[in-house]
Amino acid sequence: MALHDRMVTEALGWSAGDRLGVTDDFPLRFDVMILLVAGVVHRLHHRGENEVAQALWDMTFEGLEESLRQRGVTDLSMARRMKKLVRQATGRRDAFLAAWDAGDGAALRQAVARNVLNGADPDDPRVTGLIEGVAAFVAGV
Repeated sequence: MALHDRMVTEALGWSAGDRLGVTDDFPLRFDVMILLVAGVVHRLHHRGENEVAQALWDMTFEGLEESLRQRGVTDLSMARRMKKLVRQATGRRDAFLAAWDAGDGAALRQAVARNVLNGADPDDPRVTGLIEGVAAFVAGV
């Protein structure tokens, strides 16, 4: 799905280098990707494209599994790792979606600060920049 590929590129762009002022590693890429997926899923649901939203969510975890395999995670521990990632992602997604559904910018800033930027201040300009960047990406979907 071309949309998923665009999202991966966008997430890597946000996590690369020192753009967010935190270490570019798997957890950061995961958190940025989940924020992007949540934004796109939110938009798709509001347009009634629930099957596309579900396919995108599923593709995200297929990509995460592939990434973990490339990092040497074996079949013996993959199920446990994926279960943990799905649980974490679902919690983050639900927090982001609840804030968007309520139109609660403060709650969204808190969720992004806590989950993506390791507990940064919700008023940190990086939080605002990331939220605005995701909004711009989602507007183009």
